[in-house]
Amino acid sequence: MELGGTERQLFELVTGLDPGRFRPHICCIRSGGYLAKELSKRGLGVTVFGFPPLDYSRKLKSAFLLGGQIFELSRFMRRMRPDIVQCMLPMACVAGGMAARLARAPVLVTGRRGLGHYKEGKPVLRMAENLVNKWSAAVVTNSDAVMADVLLRERIDPRKLRVIRNGVRIPGPPPLGGWRVVAGKSLEGPVVCLVANFFHYKRHRDFVSAAAMILKEVSSAYFVLVGDGSLRGEIEKRISELGLCSRFILLGIRTDSVQIMQLSDIVTLCSCEEGFPNVLLEAMAAGKPVVATRVGGIPEIVEDGSTGILVDPGAPERLAEAIVRLLKDKERAEEMGRLGRERVARNFTIEKMVRTYEELYATLLSEKGMDH
Repeated sequence: MELGGTERQLFELVTGLDPGRFRPHICCIRSGGYLAKELSKRGLGVTVFGFPPLDYSRKLKSAFLLGGQIFELSRFMRRMRPDIVQCMLPMACVAGGMAARLARAPVLVTGRRGLGHYKEGKPVLRMAENLVNKWSAAVVTNSDAVMADVLLRERIDPRKLRVIRNGVRIPGPPPLGGWRVVAGKSLEGPVVCLVANFFHYKRHRDFVSAAAMILKEVSSAYFVLVGDGSLRGEIEKRISELGLCSRFILLGIRTDSVQIMQLSDIVTLCSCEEGFPNVLLEAMAAGKPVVATRVGGIPEIVEDGSTGILVDPGAPERLAEAIVRLLKDKERAEEMGRLGRERVARNFTIEKMVRTYEELYATLLSEKGMDH
C-alpha cells in the first residue's frame, strides 16, 4: 500500500464505500506502507501479513512458500468470515483467490489492472489465474483495453467481466510556491512533468531524449520527474551524459503529485504499455493538457486533439514535436486543459467509481441470496 496507481484506487474505494452497508478490512500480503498507515488512522481494519516475495527461478521453493501463504490467508478469512473477498493485482488475485475458495467465502471478485505481459514465460501463473477465474463471481478490469487483453490471454467466461474505470478527485486551486520552492530553483520557463515510477515500461529514456530535442526549440523549458524505482540511477546518468542536469528536477516519491502537476504546463506519459493510468486522469482533472503514448487504455482517457495529443510509443521525436507545439501555442494548451477537466468531471470521478463497485457488490450478493 505504497503510493501506486492501484493502491490509490483501493484507498479511495475502501474509504468511499457506504459505511452503513459495507465494512472493509484491508489485507496487505507483503508489506504495509504510507497508504496502509493512512487507512489505520481513519479507523479501518488493516492486516499486514509480511509474506516474502516469491523467487520464480526456484520453482519448488516458491510453490511451498505460496502454499503456506494461501493456507495462512484462508485461516484468516475463516476467522473474519467476509461476505466478499476483493483481490487486486496479480499475486493477490492468485493467493487471495485460492484462499477465498478454501475459506468458502460467498463472493470472490478479482481484478486486472494492466495488460498481461507480466505472465509471459510463467505458465504456472497463467494456470493459477485461469483456475481462480472459474471461482470468481466477477473479474473487474479498469479499461476496455485490459478487458480485451484478458479475453485474449485467459480462459474466462466473458459474462464475468466488468469494466469499472478509475476515478480521481477534481482538485482545488494550486498552492502558492509549493514544490518549486522545495526544488530549490526558481523555474521561470515552462515546465513539462512526468509522474511515473522508474520502471522499464514507463520509458523514461524516451522522455530524456525528447527533452534534449525540446530544448532546441524552447530553451527555457524545465523537466520534472516525480517517482522512484530501480532504474532511477540509470536515468540520472543519461541526463548527465546529455548535459541536461540544469534543466531536470527529480523530486522522488511525493504525496503532492497533483499539486506538482497543477504548477506545471504540460503533463506527459511515454509508456510502452498501460492499463488505465491514474496520472493522466489527475493531470486532466488539474486542467492540464497531456501528451501521451497511444497504448492500452490511454485512448479511452485522452481524446486526441481535444484534451491532449497522442503519439506512438518508442518515438521520442514525436513526443518532442507534440510538446513543442503546445508550449508554443498556450491558447490551444489552455483549451485542452479546460476540456480535459470537464471530461474527467463527467466520466472519471471517485464517486462514480465507488458507486459502480457498490452496485456490483450488491448484485453479486443478491445472486447468492444475501441481500444487504
